[in-house]
Amino acid sequence: MIPRDDLASLPLDALLAELERRDEKPACGTRGKQGSYNTGIHVFALFLILALSTLACSFPVIARRFPKLPIPHRLLFLSRHFGTGVLIATAFIHLLPTAFISMTDPCLPNFWNKDYPPMAGFIAMVAVFVVVSIEMFFATRGAGHTHGSEWDRPEPVQEEQARGLSLHHLNTPVTPYTDNSPRVPTDYDDDDDIEALDSLADESATLNHPHRRKISEHENHLEPTRSSDGQDPKKLFLQCLLLEAGILFHSVFIGMAVSVATGTQFAVLLIAICFHQTFEGFALGSRIAALIPALFDASSPKPWLMALAYGATTPIGQAIGIWMHGLYDPASKVGLLMVGITNAISSGLLLFAGLVQLIAEDFLSDRSYETLKGRRRIEASFAVLLGGLLMAVVGAFA
Repeated sequence: MIPRDDLASLPLDALLAELERRDEKPACGTRGKQGSYNTGIHVFALFLILALSTLACSFPVIARRFPKLPIPHRLLFLSRHFGTGVLIATAFIHLLPTAFISMTDPCLPNFWNKDYPPMAGFIAMVAVFVVVSIEMFFATRGAGHTHGSEWDRPEPVQEEQARGLSLHHLNTPVTPYTDNSPRVPTDYDDDDDIEALDSLADESATLNHPHRRKISEHENHLEPTRSSDGQDPKKLFLQCLLLEAGILFHSVFIGMAVSVATGTQFAVLLIAICFHQTFEGFALGSRIAALIPALFDASSPKPWLMALAYGATTPIGQAIGIWMHGLYDPASKVGLLMVGITNAISSGLLLFAGLVQLIAEDFLSDRSYETLKGRRRIEASFAVLLGGLLMAVVGAFA
């Protein structure tokens, strides 16, 4: 350190110049020497990511579309919950921290890194509020024709069912209820996904009881057919759209980042993105597959188009990066703010979808305690944990 007496002897102009130098912001942009750009390798990476992403997202759809394939139902059951952990970790580990780092870079104006550094969190919060507002709007629009302003009154269907059951018991002899299959929990019940069996049992019960058939027809007139796990397919479709929006929103910039990288950084980033896209595609595909056949019939191209949209988005970003690799710099002011803002929005979308629509619906709702019990609940919980941990490991490299 410089002695105090020596500091006192320094000219005032020199001290002011030193203070001004320290207040200067570092220049934005990539620092250091860039390696040589190999266009052929980057084009190969584009097709590699396209194939991996599309196949990963299409695999659950293929398994659901062609049930005769030797794919265990248990694998699909676990993949659905594994994907939930992947999506939540994507928001917490990949998107939100990256948004804060990008938007508080020292080279940006003081507003971003000194005046209001929590801007990334604010944008994510606004994204959540917007999604909640949109979902409430569509929910009220969808429920208006059945409930209207009388949402707090008992549904006529329930009253009709009560009257039907009363008349049935008055006019027919009382017989003890017998189930065709033993209800004692077995390893088979725990290991396999028996959602399809449950739906067949419900259908058989409806056909064998006329009053139930009439009630069922009335319910179907009021609301769409339920999926095999008892959830509203339109609600599941809205979840898929929200998940896909949150994923696709940042995937373009992931692709651009891969295409402008060179040397060792490119190799490490490509490997990490391959795992990232595979896990994320598997997560989204398992949710799309849940819509078959409740909302999409077997011949519908929509599930395939949704899988293709996911698979093609990151390669589109890669193509843009290859085309303008000499112009686009992720470390520039524009690049930092674009990546930061889009990652913040995507993190808000995925956090809401993952925590509110997936975790809460699958593990904390009243119906979940009826359909997900015992060993199945434990396995599903471990699948969520495993998905989150694996995606967290990938976050150390990408």
